[in-house]
Amino acid sequence: MNLNDTIAAIATAHGVGAIAVIRISGEDAIEICDKIFVSPKNKKLTDAKTHTIHFGKIVMCGKNVDEVLVSVFRAPFSYTGENSVEISCHGGILVSKKVLEAVISAGCRLAEAGEFTKRAFLNGKLDLSQAEGVIDVINAESTPALSLSVNQLGGAISKEITKIRENLLSVITQINAAIDYPEEDVEELTNAQICEKLSSALTKIKALADSADNGRFLRDGIDTAIVGKPNVGKSSLLNVLLGEDRAIVTDIAGTTRDVISEKLVLGNVVLNIYDTAGIRDTEDKIESFGIDKSKECIEKSELILFVVDASSGITPDDEEIFKLCKDKKVLVIANKTDLSKENIDFDAPVIYISAKERDGIDKISQKIEEMFEIGKIKASNNDVVVSLRHKAALCDAFGSIETAFYAIKNNTPIDMASIDIVNAISSLGEISGQTVSEEIIQNIFASFCVGK
Repeated sequence: MNLNDTIAAIATAHGVGAIAVIRISGEDAIEICDKIFVSPKNKKLTDAKTHTIHFGKIVMCGKNVDEVLVSVFRAPFSYTGENSVEISCHGGILVSKKVLEAVISAGCRLAEAGEFTKRAFLNGKLDLSQAEGVIDVINAESTPALSLSVNQLGGAISKEITKIRENLLSVITQINAAIDYPEEDVEELTNAQICEKLSSALTKIKALADSADNGRFLRDGIDTAIVGKPNVGKSSLLNVLLGEDRAIVTDIAGTTRDVISEKLVLGNVVLNIYDTAGIRDTEDKIESFGIDKSKECIEKSELILFVVDASSGITPDDEEIFKLCKDKKVLVIANKTDLSKENIDFDAPVIYISAKERDGIDKISQKIEEMFEIGKIKASNNDVVVSLRHKAALCDAFGSIETAFYAIKNNTPIDMASIDIVNAISSLGEISGQTVSEEIIQNIFASFCVGK
């Protein structure tokens, strides 16, 4: 990737719309656009002030391509920190491609995936955590997930990491000064003072790392399996939750033979949901394959919606299925209350519903939010980590600081313990991008769309 040339790409989604935006960034962005832009009074973009918008036409090979509005952003006051231009044209697929073609012919290179944001990172406009927040904002599928992503984009996590890192840097600076200049009158930290600072860092890092799983649930969704014996209404429940007839529903037991997967937003949570085959003893080979897949779904899921028939009560088959769900978060859905309502008692929360009458469905999302503490996450979303990469770096930092803490407690030479503190500082720097490898940077921005 050459970061010294000028790049261009369509920044809006592919398809037909009112407006499409072609983004250009690089040292020669404004001069290049001047080659193809004609204003009514022949004013030049090179004479334009930053953050101004200009009406005119894009012309290629002497022919008008489209009437446009051109926004000029001069370095360093742009998204990328470079000279940038955004051309707003009509939103047809062909016309936007023609405008991009004109820009490329004038001297730009087609941008790679995520290259605009990568330039923003390399030019100090965003740190790496904020850059990751950009793609999370784009991909957010629920209001809490969007809120977390906006906070990350705004630097909430970066600020917390910076505070911890700066405290550790002050510790290592004083340790090194005392080691390197013993004859100077340098204020030396006692072991007790160092342990106090390390203990504070451990507490803060643990809180951030512990928030990662719930943060990930909000961003990526909760892997959820709908399980139960045949003919209890699993597929009916899926259809009601989706608001469409996605799964076949009949009175014949064993209708569902394979796993049906869907993603849905339920209240403030996203569910990656799997409707599974009814679990029972059967000699039907095809049905037994589906049952095996159902058991695999239970193993890989983080939430089980265990559906039982409220009209007939708990059966031995229900009890056997419930045993398969041990060590999982289970929400028991007692369905068919429109027929009758027997007492359903499991060591798990129970919600009574009628999928047929759509009664009690809203209670499902409320209970899931309660089980995954969504309210608590929303209340403290400035301090919630959503990235597994961030969690791994936090865990590495925690391990290094913990090693240093106990080494100092046991009166190990301070210069030995300082190595672990330096390692922790490096691990935390991976989150913001201060100590991250080029390979990681490449992998992160490869997940972006072209134009962002």
